[in-house]
Amino acid sequence: MLGKLFSKANPSASDNRRTPQTLPVPDISRVIKPNAPAAYAPMTEAETETRAEDAERALDSLSAQFENWMRRDLETLRDTWADVQKPGATAEDYRRLYTAAHNISGAAPSYGYPAVARLSQSLSRLLTQTRTGDNAPLINLHVEACRAAIAAGPQGDSSHSVADAVCNALERQVDACIGPRQRAG
Repeated sequence: MLGKLFSKANPSASDNRRTPQTLPVPDISRVIKPNAPAAYAPMTEAETETRAEDAERALDSLSAQFENWMRRDLETLRDTWADVQKPGATAEDYRRLYTAAHNISGAAPSYGYPAVARLSQSLSRLLTQTRTGDNAPLINLHVEACRAAIAAGPQGDSSHSVADAVCNALERQVDACIGPRQRAG
């Protein structure tokens, strides 16, 4: 109906609309040239060794900061746990606690704290199934175990087997509380 109205108002417009015009494909090869492959020159053994030594030095300079980063992450976890324990804690407070635990679980292995990674993964798993106000004693055990594991120092400490035992016990408690993990495969 509108097409008829427009064609009556402007007969030449209807003719233009029905005859599509084919536009030429622009040739951009004059403007954009493909990159030439970079010449590959293999490193010498001395260059490889120098780069490896540089990487080791960089890692050593960072590793001194790992403990400080872990302590700061733990402080965030403990502060968030203190907020969750206050009267009137909300689901958002529990989400922040989950986020703090999840962040630690991702960073701890890189920092050399495998026990802290396991503890915070277990805590994260527990928090996914915890309603506001539930499981406070088990959450507290996880937070305090993380604190103790960080205080003991990174991996290689003589308390490694104790940390594994604590992780195993808390993981069993979480399994009993929310059910065993679903295994893939």
